[in-house]
Amino acid sequence: MSVGVMVELKVEDIASSIKKMKREDIEMLLLLLSGENKEISKRLKEIKTGRVKPLTREETFKDVL
Repeated sequence: MSVGVMVELKVEDIASSIKKMKREDIEMLLLLLSGENKEISKRLKEIKTGRVKPLTREETFKDVL
C-alpha cells in the first residue's frame, strides 16, 4: 500500500532557501540532485576532516545558471 502526498512550492521560495544555504549544504544538494548518492558520504567526510574545501555557489551552479 502506498500513500501519495502533493506539495506545492514556489520557485522563488526554493531559490531563496538555496541562497541562504552554507557552501557545504549547497554541495550536498548538488550531489543529491545529480544522483551521486554514494559520493555524498565520502565527500561529507572529506569536508568535515578538512581534506577538501566545499565548492563555492558559483562552482556548484556553473552549468545551471
